[in-house]
Amino acid sequence: MGDAPCNHFPAFVEICHICNFSYVTQLFILFFSWYHYYKKGEFALFKLICRDCLSTASTISMNELYTANIALSVFAMAIMLFSLRGDISQSKIRNLLCGGLYATIAICALCEWSGVQMDGTPPALIPLHIAVKTIELSLAPLIGLFAGCVIHPCPRKVVHRLLCLAGFHALLVLLSAFTGLIFYVDGQNFYHHGLLYVLYMLAYGGSMVFFLVQIWFACRAYQYTGGTQLMLATLFVLLGLMVQLFLPMVKIDWITISCGALMMSKFSSDMVLQTDGLTQLVNRLGYEHYLARLRVPATILMFDVDRFKDVNDCHGHLMGDACLRTIAGCIRRAYGNYGTCFRIGGDEFCVILTRRNAQYNTMTEIFQHLMDAARAENPVLPMVSVGCSHFNPSTDDLADSLARADARMYQNKEAHR
Repeated sequence: MGDAPCNHFPAFVEICHICNFSYVTQLFILFFSWYHYYKKGEFALFKLICRDCLSTASTISMNELYTANIALSVFAMAIMLFSLRGDISQSKIRNLLCGGLYATIAICALCEWSGVQMDGTPPALIPLHIAVKTIELSLAPLIGLFAGCVIHPCPRKVVHRLLCLAGFHALLVLLSAFTGLIFYVDGQNFYHHGLLYVLYMLAYGGSMVFFLVQIWFACRAYQYTGGTQLMLATLFVLLGLMVQLFLPMVKIDWITISCGALMMSKFSSDMVLQTDGLTQLVNRLGYEHYLARLRVPATILMFDVDRFKDVNDCHGHLMGDACLRTIAGCIRRAYGNYGTCFRIGGDEFCVILTRRNAQYNTMTEIFQHLMDAARAENPVLPMVSVGCSHFNPSTDDLADSLARADARMYQNKEAHR
């Protein structure tokens, strides 16, 4: 009786193979094969069953793998849409743009999957097939536009022009449903590219170029040091699309785009978290992280606004905020091309210059000229004291260099009184 399971096990394996059971069943087979054969020393029979199970598992169709990819992509986008509920870390407009991006990816992925499933089905489904392809090809170029506007705000005029171009492209796709210019579905219900399919490729490629340009603007505007990672994430998406282009049977475009959207969301959140909302300089958190990674020689400049409390008390906090924005803008214009600018306190700023050709004396003169010009327009704008020190990681302690810059700044502050 103890050998009965061993005698009947091969028949059980054959039934599983005939019924084309799932991978879970295959694992079940392998486990009991090991238990009944391998532990009894029947290694040859165990190897035969392993090879048979693996060969059956490898017969999974590309369509099943594609369906799994689409399901995971849509599920990931649904999670991201749900995460936007109650998200107060971003503005309402930014959340709407993120929602548009995630929803567009999910809709396009489902439409492409539906079109693939309808290829070769009865002709009665041709109108539905045309409809889903029209939706997919009309919406796909919006992905780059949404992503670009999420990563960095775009001027309203530019947005209007881009929307006009996207609307014109959508109109061409809609006309193709009747003329077959960009795509068509034949009498056997198979999808094909039209003579002007290149217009769709240009629209899609143009939206990706817009996204790359927005990455460049965002890295400059937010002084973001993760621009390389953003470019690599974009390269990841482009490689996935190229695989799809040259190997059409390997349908990985939407899982790639979904992963790209998740990476972009992470980098976008990083930029928001490290940016001071009032001045658009790097905030205290970014300052501390930057110092922790500083391993190169640098010039450190500390700034403090003189009698800033008097501005708030006499002219109100709105005027105080306006003065801080003006001062931050002058700091950014004078030093931003040669280093990173931080707001480290209420009325305290810091600049760390790491470029070797940074002439901080010249830049400080430029800063003072900018401040004088701004003060001519707004006489309330207070004076700003500056202190400087040099840091060499091989000989200096960073805390001592910061303290020296702070002490010299307070010496200049006393001279202004």
